[in-house]
Amino acid sequence: MENYKFSKKMESNYSLSSKHLFKKKAGNSKYYYQLDFNENLENDLKAIARFAKKENILFKIFGMHSNIYITDNGFDGLFVDISPKNGKIEFDKDSETFKVTGNLLTSRLVNFTMEKGYDFAALTGIPGMVGSGIVGNAGWTPTKKSFSNFVKKIILFDFESEKEIEVIPDENFFSARNSKIKEFNKNRTVYIVIGAVLKAEYIGKENVKVKVDEQIKKRRKSLQAGYKDGCAGSIWANPILKTETGKTFPEMLKENESLKANFNGARYGDEGSMFFTTGEETTDKDVAKLFVFTLEKLRDLYHVKPKMELLILDYDGEIDLDTFIQRNYNNI
Repeated sequence: MENYKFSKKMESNYSLSSKHLFKKKAGNSKYYYQLDFNENLENDLKAIARFAKKENILFKIFGMHSNIYITDNGFDGLFVDISPKNGKIEFDKDSETFKVTGNLLTSRLVNFTMEKGYDFAALTGIPGMVGSGIVGNAGWTPTKKSFSNFVKKIILFDFESEKEIEVIPDENFFSARNSKIKEFNKNRTVYIVIGAVLKAEYIGKENVKVKVDEQIKKRRKSLQAGYKDGCAGSIWANPILKTETGKTFPEMLKENESLKANFNGARYGDEGSMFFTTGEETTDKDVAKLFVFTLEKLRDLYHVKPKMELLILDYDGEIDLDTFIQRNYNNI
């Protein structure tokens, strides 16, 4: 088996506190590597696969502004951080499609396509990278659109075969805030989105700009409040809540004061965003208390159990909400 060396230094015992937008401190990762989308990309992807197999450890890959909560324990594996540098977008005039790299910022996608007159306005204000948006099928609930409305082809790197593959999504590939890629990657990382082909309706630059400006105006207050509070986006999947109850979680918070609580800084934002946030002294136990409190309140008020949109990374990899509660609330 051919050996692949990383193109730059891997770090050890790396603090992950800066890798989520919460104010809460996070633990360390056993190993850390920043992945660049450059001429070394294929080499580094193969190096990641070989290193993980050799060391018999998990690795997880996250883009900038990923909607992730990292526990006090950190991660006993390899945390791969995708660099936003060198994100590329190309317009194919014949097919009227846009070929993008997985690390392209969504904001750049919206701005570039707006200049061409193509309507990706529904993705306005979605933070992070296109690859992450595809994996999580990100969107803004009022538009009733998400990445799945625009994705025609996905280029993946398969860490098992160490080869590039192309996927044409069918009607079962995406669901609300979810995709087959996200499901495959839950227990261990199998795929990374390295590129995609996207398509949207042509309506002209001025018409797109009107829609983008309208959405920015609607979202500005919540986005500013979210960054001020220190959060990474929604925690409960609003499309599912909207379907089951007719209301999003922010709407529920606005009409029910009893849903608002503060467990040592673990709370929902006061203004605009209503996003989950934390304080510098917040612990996992405090967060677990807020989650349990919220689940009980939503059960009593709306007879619903929400689906968590937030990813939780613990020492042994990605864990679900029930496991997080078991480890940090049931053992109090």
